[in-house]
Amino acid sequence: MRRAIVLASVMLAFAATPLLAKDDAAKAVDELVEIDGKKGVTIRADRAYFLMRNKGKWFVPVFMRVPTAGEVADFQVAKKAAFEKALPDLKKAREAILAKQRAAAAAKKDFDGDIPPEPTLENFDYHHAAVQNLQAINVGKALEKVKDDRLVLVEAIPGRYVLYGVGWASSLTTCLCLGTVGFEAKAGEITNLGEIQTDVAWRVSENPLLKADSGYGAGVNGHWVLPVIGMTPPDNKGSANPLLAGKAIVPAKLYAVGKFVGPPVFGINRLAPVAGVLAYDRGTVIDAATGQAVPNQF
Repeated sequence: MRRAIVLASVMLAFAATPLLAKDDAAKAVDELVEIDGKKGVTIRADRAYFLMRNKGKWFVPVFMRVPTAGEVADFQVAKKAAFEKALPDLKKAREAILAKQRAAAAAKKDFDGDIPPEPTLENFDYHHAAVQNLQAINVGKALEKVKDDRLVLVEAIPGRYVLYGVGWASSLTTCLCLGTVGFEAKAGEITNLGEIQTDVAWRVSENPLLKADSGYGAGVNGHWVLPVIGMTPPDNKGSANPLLAGKAIVPAKLYAVGKFVGPPVFGINRLAPVAGVLAYDRGTVIDAATGQAVPNQF
């Protein structure tokens, strides 16, 4: 599994940081494991599975597992303990900067240093290494490979998941902070997500699904090419792949996810509208099944 990010946020997940260090990786369970088609498929009763067809030349999907109430509680306890341990040093560092400011004022000189805010639990920058609930999918491990079309089966911890964004290799490059979808993956089941399709946003895509959400010109690119992402819900036909013959495959029950605050990334975007699931009214995320606005996850 290519590790992307450990996320830390009470609303959606656990503080964003690039690539886990080796020590951190040893503490966290590899939550998503791609199934290598060369080794066959065995379904574990204690694991969930999701199946997707990934169509795109450069980008790979990034999924986030929504933390449980118990994990959020553990996170809060760990963050508080870390804050209390760091507090004396934080205060000392802040006071040193304030002393320099006072010295500059006494000498009638300008002070251009940055003064950090009074340290609090709320503004404490904490990295929770115990849970790694945000990961990029390695499409190199697939049941089927045809050019830029990959059928991928992922073994996962059972729970609720969000299509969080897309990445390049093991990095999250663009989050779908402006609207996306979620689904539940149940133990012992293969959940079919349908197709995830990507293209570049600066030119008009030849993909009908992505055409309306593309063609914005090169000005949308920053340090990285901004992608446009779409999703076609699954049908009820399952999969013709022989490795999945005889295995129960259930279509994902996708639901709309409102806006959320993402980590520092190269770009932000939204998932293109998904028929019957996700729509937009200008900047408002709409549940296409009910026509109602979806709450933001701030």
